[in-house]
Amino acid sequence: MSDTPTAASNLLARFQRKIAANAAAWLDFVQAHNDDPAALDRELANLTKAAQQALYEPLAWDEGLALLGETWPHVELRGQWQAWQSLLVQGLEVSRQAGRAGFEALLLDQLGEAARLLGDNRGAHEHFQAALALYRDLADPAGAGQTLSHLSQVQLALNHWDAAVQSCQQAVALLTGLDRPNELAIAHNNWGIICHEQEQFDDALTHFEQAETSFRAAGNLRGQSKVILNRGDLYRRRQQWDAAESFFRQALALHEELGDPLNLAMLQMNLSILLYERGEPAAALALSLEADTTLRRLHNRPVLARVCNNHGMFLAALCRLAEAQEAFEQAARLHLENGDRLYAADSLNNCANALLDAGRLDEAQDYLARARDLLAALPSLPDWMLEDCQRLAARWELAVGTQPVT
Repeated sequence: MSDTPTAASNLLARFQRKIAANAAAWLDFVQAHNDDPAALDRELANLTKAAQQALYEPLAWDEGLALLGETWPHVELRGQWQAWQSLLVQGLEVSRQAGRAGFEALLLDQLGEAARLLGDNRGAHEHFQAALALYRDLADPAGAGQTLSHLSQVQLALNHWDAAVQSCQQAVALLTGLDRPNELAIAHNNWGIICHEQEQFDDALTHFEQAETSFRAAGNLRGQSKVILNRGDLYRRRQQWDAAESFFRQALALHEELGDPLNLAMLQMNLSILLYERGEPAAALALSLEADTTLRRLHNRPVLARVCNNHGMFLAALCRLAEAQEAFEQAARLHLENGDRLYAADSLNNCANALLDAGRLDEAQDYLARARDLLAALPSLPDWMLEDCQRLAARWELAVGTQPVT
């Protein structure tokens, strides 16, 4: 009888070692197939199960945490953020119990990315700040640089413009010279996005070119496709239509090769805007609705909010004002759920513009007032928003002044 507890303990240890060996085998599989998304797709259910089992067994924790961290890039690519979020939370708890600060920082960063993609910018901000503090304690410049790059996009969404730029500057400074071309490319790409949003197009193009060079050095086709898409959108905003379409077509070829649903939806969004600006609102709306379907399946609120705003623009151009108004309202609501007052106000202003076109001045005034209230809570506004507000205010005053007296 006295041997029974020892036998049971040995049996448990053998079981846990078996779980650890299984997780380690799947980790080897992921590392061997990083460039084969289709193979990872076929085994994603098994990878998930192996990680879950390992996280329940203390002797398998290290293998489970490693498998979790290594599989996330594929999960992110395929848009499985919501399904994976609870597993990341479980991994974070295990990493803390096991005293694995490196894994804890990594999982905090990945949880931040999952939250950001799902539109929880404030939650993402908390995760990134916690990851950054840990990476700094660990004296890990590569980890800190990567997290700063990710943090910059949340700061941008929350309209903290200066902080977003500073995060990218710090990321580039930390990553330069570390032989980490992929992380350096992400930092430059994100810096380019910030410059683009501020209409600093030459600076944005410089960062996009640096990002593309680094992604190419890292052999990261997905990264290259994202930068090509961003460069196409920059040329679109410059109204250089042929250059924009050329970049969009390049990005489309890469997205189809990779099977990246999020960036394919973003490409459809940008192409739809190009069609609209070329005077083809019906074709633009059809393409935009395709992106809408994908984004709802992915539960990606940030990009969906932008697409809904575009629906409003296209519907207004097609003289379907009631539907346009509903689309603008949905866009504003989604932006506010994401903590983005600036773009919520932009959608309200766009609705006011459509109502002014239709001569519905009282309703337009209500939308302009709602937008002003949102913008008043922000510490500063980009030039394009200030100019848009001034233009709309002048438009409304002119329309009121020319109304017939009754």
